[in-house]
Formats: sequence, C-alpha cells, structure tokens
Amino acid sequence: MTLCVLLNYSTMTKTMKMRLVPFGEYPPDWNMAADEFLFREFMEGRGLPSLRFYGFKPVSVTLGYHQKRVPGIFKKFPAVRRPTGGRAVLHNGDLVYSVVGDHTAGYFAGSIFETYRKIATFIVDALREHGFNARLSQGSTAGHTELCFDSTTRYEITLEGRKIVGAAQVRRKNAFLEQGSIQFFELDRRVLADAIRNEFSKAGIEFVLQPFSEEEIKRIEELTSLYPVIEPSG
Repeated sequence: MTLCVLLNYSTMTKTMKMRLVPFGEYPPDWNMAADEFLFREFMEGRGLPSLRFYGFKPVSVTLGYHQKRVPGIFKKFPAVRRPTGGRAVLHNGDLVYSVVGDHTAGYFAGSIFETYRKIATFIVDALREHGFNARLSQGSTAGHTELCFDSTTRYEITLEGRKIVGAAQVRRKNAFLEQGSIQFFELDRRVLADAIRNEFSKAGIEFVLQPFSEEEIKRIEELTSLYPVIEPSG
C-alpha cells in the first residue's frame, strides 16, 4: 500500500531533484559540519535538497543539541553535539544518514512527525526489500533515558521489537535537517544505503550524485569550529 501511494504521488507531481553525497567515514566534528554545510546551502538558496550517507571514524558519540553531558557509559569515546535534538548515540559501524529539504512545500512538507514518517517509510521499505520485517513505531510509554536507543518515539523503526533507527530534526526558516542512525548490521552499509536511495527514487525523486568538492571541503572544515569534540575521559 505504501509503495502504491508513493508511486501515485510521483505521477502527479514534477520530479524532485536531490543531491546525493556518497558514503564515507569521517571524524565526528567533520560529520556535523558537513551536515551543517548542506543545511545552510539549501536554506540560503545555493544548494539542492540532499541525502547523505556516512559513518564515523574513530568510533564516536553524538549528543542531542540540548544534552548537557556525555552519559557515563560513553565517556571513553570522543563526542560531539549534533545540530539536531534527541539523545546520545554511539556510532560504531552504523549507517548514518542526513536529509535536507523543504518542510513547507514539496514531498517532505508537513509537521516534524509527518517528515519523520515519510523518510522512515523509505528505510522500512528498503529493509523489507531485503527480507527484514522492519516496522514503524508508534512510540514507547517507557520513560526516556540519556540514550537514544533505550526507547522509541513516534515513527522510529523497530525490528523484532528492538529499535534499530533513531532520528532527530532541526528546522530553520523553510528548511529542515534530519539526522538518523541505522543500528542494523546484517547488511553492508553501502548496500543498505543504495536500497534506501532506491526507495526515494520510487517516489519520483531524481538524484544528482555529487561528492564534496575541494572548495566545499575547505568550507566544511571552517564549520568544524561550531562542533568542538569532547575528548574521552575515564
């Protein structure tokens, strides 16, 4: 049913173009700066909406924008605060994604939860194409801890009752940035990334493959000062 709805949408609207930034592994401050760069470029009218896949090297922790400290269990890893909300995530071999787009018009328009649902549906469908019965969560009644994967919120993704995808958003002007971690290790990350991209394409989204240029890398490096690394302790 979901696929039919998406296909019908694509036949009724113009093709939407998105920039696709291919998978790579980077330090935590660089990853946050790269997403900030894509977000700003779109918000200021200089860039396309974007889909980026990445990993962390070294193993790192990201904190929600409003989190005040690194949870004790994660203090032995370098950490950085995300521009998005949510709770602490350990990045150790997970597939991380960011999506930048317009929340006032076009495919991703709607409330935060509506945008969550649209992106999460692509991930669920990609996993199901590979035989994994992933599901959209309606949220947990359990209290939240400092750790993202201790409980679910609405439209996060579970598999066999276990949360495998956590996501958070920030919105500025007409633009949104969603960052998500897919803690699923039974598929190669590049295979899963390609499957997710394919689900976006089924919705009528056309991708422009565009790695970061040398000039963009310089600008991203300038933005890393916004995301200072909290060094490991203990």
